[in-house]
Amino acid sequence: MIPILSAQQIRAADQHTIQHEPIPSVELMERASVAFVKELLKRVTIQGSVYIFCGVGNNGGDGLAIARLLKARKIVVYTYAIGSLEKASLDFTTNYRRIEDQVEWLESSSDLPKMGSQDLIIDALFGSGLSRPLEGLVREVIHQLNTISVRKVSVDIASGLYADQIPEKDPVIFQPDITISFQVPKWSFFQPSLSQYVGDFFLVDVGLDKDFIEGQDTNYFLLTDKDVRHLFKPRAKFSHKGDFGRLLIIAGSYGKMGAAVMCAEAAFRAGAGLVHVAAPACGMDILQSQVKEAMVIASGEHEVVVALPDLKEFDVIAVGPGLGQHKKTSLMVEKLLETLEDRQKLVIDADGINILSQIRGGFSKLPKHAILTPHPGEFARMVGSWDDDADKLQKLQCFVREYNVNIVLKGAYSAVTNSKGRVHFNTSGNPGMATAGSGDVLTGVIAGLLSSGLSPMDALKAGVFIHGLAGDLCADEFGERSLTAGDLIKMLPIAFKKT
Repeated sequence: MIPILSAQQIRAADQHTIQHEPIPSVELMERASVAFVKELLKRVTIQGSVYIFCGVGNNGGDGLAIARLLKARKIVVYTYAIGSLEKASLDFTTNYRRIEDQVEWLESSSDLPKMGSQDLIIDALFGSGLSRPLEGLVREVIHQLNTISVRKVSVDIASGLYADQIPEKDPVIFQPDITISFQVPKWSFFQPSLSQYVGDFFLVDVGLDKDFIEGQDTNYFLLTDKDVRHLFKPRAKFSHKGDFGRLLIIAGSYGKMGAAVMCAEAAFRAGAGLVHVAAPACGMDILQSQVKEAMVIASGEHEVVVALPDLKEFDVIAVGPGLGQHKKTSLMVEKLLETLEDRQKLVIDADGINILSQIRGGFSKLPKHAILTPHPGEFARMVGSWDDDADKLQKLQCFVREYNVNIVLKGAYSAVTNSKGRVHFNTSGNPGMATAGSGDVLTGVIAGLLSSGLSPMDALKAGVFIHGLAGDLCADEFGERSLTAGDLIKMLPIAFKKT
């Protein structure tokens, strides 16, 4: 896992590397700038001129080095600086002396150059150490740059954006299409309210001491394919279906049987050995014709699930997709929580979460390490409203610690959180997955992985990543706009094969 560090920890990593590699700070800046340029040319085809805007701190020093490196590649570069050379950092001054005749100092936002649609802006005004709102000329310049319709790239982090906190109301922050960030991602990259200040981000290795970084105390991490690949072991030659668990899915109601179908199909695709589905009588024919591998248990009523089968034979129970919130169904969920054995693993989604939110003390009845998969609306029913994204994450961490459960708060960079409050932001997935049924598929994948033998947190991490990867494969094949939850299920085998 890649740790997500605070601004203070990032500065400490810089200093540790400088002192213990050892390497002069200006040479570390050069190394970072070389890595930036390499990634930039990989991600952007430069057809016009490049306009680089630099502050007088180390982020500006990066910008000056980047200007020199791009010029060496015969790219037309115009470099502008804002601030006072007398107040500049030492490494900025060193890089400035190398190209000072090529740098123009801006004294007014009205002096900004005119740019063509093929040009590129590189923002190197402020870096991750910023801790106060922008003001004066730099604020005016950024406001103006944001209105120019050209491609924009930020060096390490957008100017005006804090690395590890939510900015004040109505901030002026540079709005890049791409952020090329050094070594580790920043906490602010993963907050929904700040997405316009990040764009797509890419990490480049600048050679900071990895042992030092991994030794830092943090509750935030980046979840990548490397973190889940080792979880999928080859099956033994003489294994049989009973070796991969007995899963019960309690799902569906009149008009919502598709949720039960998709959940069951996804569970099989994730490796579950035996899948039973407890469903209302109206769903019997649907399930038995659509999911031929599943065994279907009628709940005793036509439109809603009201009765539990004998739970003793099951290793994993998933409850919620398309379930509805009928009073009798709510009583069934309460009985489920009272009946579960310690050895049984539980996944709760959708209406299962909504029902628990309505029961007094409902979440206190959850077994240890249960998995909950809320979207933001369902999470609000669990914890109430929040002030901002930072407050939302704090409520998430407090909830998992209080109830000793694991949660994925779904969305872009889904926050996969264990019972100790450690948050893993997922890197797979795309906006095309914001479609009906996507969550039902995720529940099935997680339940199937649990059934096949993974621990709750491993199943949650792997399930969220694989689900997102299937979405990315679908987007490549069909485009984001046309992606459906059924497409996700079809792509799950390829996603597992690629991981």
